[in-house]
Amino acid sequence: MFRIALFFLIGISANAQIHGIVKDSISGQPIPYVNIWVENGNIGATSEQDGSFRIGATQTDKLVFSAVGYQSKTVKTSNTTIVNLQESVRQLDEVQVSVKRPEATKTIEIGGSKEIAHTYLSGATPWIYAKFFPSDSLYAATPFIKNAIVFTKSNIRNATFKLRIFSVSDEGFPENDLIGEDIVVSVKKGWEKNTIDLTKFHLTVPDNGIFIGYEWMIIAKNKYVMKYKNLEGKMEQFDTYAPVVVCNPVDAVNTFHFIGGNWYKKQPSKQGSEDTGKITEPAINLTLTN
Repeated sequence: MFRIALFFLIGISANAQIHGIVKDSISGQPIPYVNIWVENGNIGATSEQDGSFRIGATQTDKLVFSAVGYQSKTVKTSNTTIVNLQESVRQLDEVQVSVKRPEATKTIEIGGSKEIAHTYLSGATPWIYAKFFPSDSLYAATPFIKNAIVFTKSNIRNATFKLRIFSVSDEGFPENDLIGEDIVVSVKKGWEKNTIDLTKFHLTVPDNGIFIGYEWMIIAKNKYVMKYKNLEGKMEQFDTYAPVVVCNPVDAVNTFHFIGGNWYKKQPSKQGSEDTGKITEPAINLTLTN
C-alpha cells in the first residue's frame, strides 16, 4: 500500500505576506519559477510565470532567491518589491562528441528506483530532493546520459515540476547547475513514470558523480486541496501542490534536500517507523547510452 507523508508548515502570527517580482538585472524581463526561501527557515515560494511572488515572512527576515542560470541572492524583506538577479558566468566544460556512428546503440538504466513506495507532499514549500549518482567503470561503454526517469503521482492534470542537474562539491553536496536552462516537466494525473530526454545536453557522469534533483513548483496551476481524516475521524483539509515524487526506502545515504536556502544530507528514519534506519530516496533513475 502506498503511504503519504504529510508536512505541515505553520506560520507564526507575526508573519506578513511579502509581495514582489523577480527580474533579470540586464533585460528587466521577469524570471519565472525562481526558488525562494526565508533564509534558514521552512517557509518558501516559487515565482509565477510573470516573475511575481508572495511569501509569509517577518520584517527582520531575509529571503534567498535561486534560479537556473542566475547567481543566488539574499535580500532583506524590506527590499523585495523588485529583486534583480544577475546571470551566472560559468566556464562550461567542453564536451567531446564522437562523430563516428556506433555499430549499435547500447543503453543501461541505473539508479535502482521503483514506482511502488512512498510519496511525499511538500505542503507549500519548494523543496529540492537531489539523488547522487556515483561514477562507475561499468558505465565506460555507455558514457552519455540519455534520459532521466522520475516516478510521480499527481491529483491534477498537467501539474509541473522542475528537473535539476547539479555538480558535486568537494564536500559531496549538490553545488552548481550543470545546464543553463530550466527543465520543466508536465505530468499526467495519477501514477506516472516520466522519461525526460536529456540527449541535447551531451551530459556524462563526471568522475566525482552527479546529482539529479526534483524541485517542487509552488505555483497557482499546481495547487489543490488535500482532504484527510484527523485522529478524531473528522474531515480536514489543507492546500498543497502537485505533483508529488515517489520515494523509496534505501540504505545508502545518497539523498540531499534543499530548504531555507541550504543543502542538507537526508538522515535515516527515526526508530518506531516501518523503515527505521532507512533513507528516503526520490525515485529517480538515469538511462545511459553510447
